[in-house]
Amino acid sequence: MRKSKGSVRIIAIVLAVLMVIGFVAMIVTGLGEAAEAQSLADVRRQIDEANRNLSDLQTQSSDIEEQLDVIRGTLATLRQERGNYDAELDILQEQLELLRQQIQLKEEEIEIYQALILEKENRVILAGEREEEQVELYRERVRAMEERGSLNYIQVVLSARSFSDLLMRIQDVSDIMDHDQRLADELARLREETELYQQELEEERVVLEALLEELEVARAEMQVEEARLERIIADIQARIDAGIIEEQELDEEMERMGNQIAAQMAALGTLTAEEERLIEEARQNSGGTFGTGGGAITPRGPFIWPSATSRITSPFGPRRSPGGIGSTNHRGVDIGAPMGSNIYASADGIVTISGWGRGFGNYIVIRHNINGTTYSTLYAHNSSNSVRVGDAVIQGQVIGLVGSTGNSTGPHIHFEIHRNGVHVDPMIYFVR
Repeated sequence: MRKSKGSVRIIAIVLAVLMVIGFVAMIVTGLGEAAEAQSLADVRRQIDEANRNLSDLQTQSSDIEEQLDVIRGTLATLRQERGNYDAELDILQEQLELLRQQIQLKEEEIEIYQALILEKENRVILAGEREEEQVELYRERVRAMEERGSLNYIQVVLSARSFSDLLMRIQDVSDIMDHDQRLADELARLREETELYQQELEEERVVLEALLEELEVARAEMQVEEARLERIIADIQARIDAGIIEEQELDEEMERMGNQIAAQMAALGTLTAEEERLIEEARQNSGGTFGTGGGAITPRGPFIWPSATSRITSPFGPRRSPGGIGSTNHRGVDIGAPMGSNIYASADGIVTISGWGRGFGNYIVIRHNINGTTYSTLYAHNSSNSVRVGDAVIQGQVIGLVGSTGNSTGPHIHFEIHRNGVHVDPMIYFVR
């Protein structure tokens, strides 16, 4: 009897030790899985942050590119405008040069007319001097004749010593009178012509001077316009220079932004590689348990069973309302499981809901992107949720504990799968 009691005691001790060892192993395994999951979650949070940073950088880069497009368009417009004003200024300067030559020619013409007028004035002076000389000759002759007495033709005839002398005297007097008359006529004609020519020259000079004044006014106006165009061109050039500086600064910023984007993409690639490594490591370390769910249900798609049990208490589709509180059109499957047992993530994804719903109680929704198709999985009636909105989870990670919150008749997992926003029967992805 004592021997029997001793054997029982030994067996009990051995069983207790085995239970402790098993319990410790479970704790270590759980801690290991939690550590791996947390590490992977950290990596995925870093990936999300890197993606957000990359998106921000790309947005900033796009904004800078738009600013560059605006500046380059403005510069093109300014350069075109500058070209138009340059062409206008070139035409104006050509007109100014022609006007300058025209003014120079008119000034030369005026100088020529002034020289001609001076020459005619000199001719008038000479003609006057000759006339004065002739007048003086008349005066001297008259004085000489007065000194000899009265002078007339009778005295000339009577004073002749012979007939031939008389003829000679008469001829001399006639010649002298003709000569004096011709000289007087020539002087009068020359003076009249000179004065007329001088008058014409003066009139022409007045016309030229008036035209010269008009040309000077036109040149002054064109010089004002030239100064205006030069100011406009200088202002446009200043704006072009400022735009070029801004363009260079934005180009440099674009280059810096490109370097940052490249660095962020490299970091993202590193994080993605680390994510894949951690997932593979977690799956290898799980000993075939992590990421497989439980029970006798086998995955035949991208999802795993979210529970360690395979007991389905309510299938997908029409049904009678359980206890009068459940829906009659069941949009998921109910999995009977012990209170407080683990709920596993059916696939890798991002938590979009982790909270309380009136019918679901505590529930979790995870979004998945699998081969370009968007899925969501829902886990409801939980006693507690272990993840928060925005968390990245991996397939097989514990996300909560089984409960009976909300409209529930007992502990279970209400499990749904949505494909592109439409409820589908979860069992199409599993084989029992």
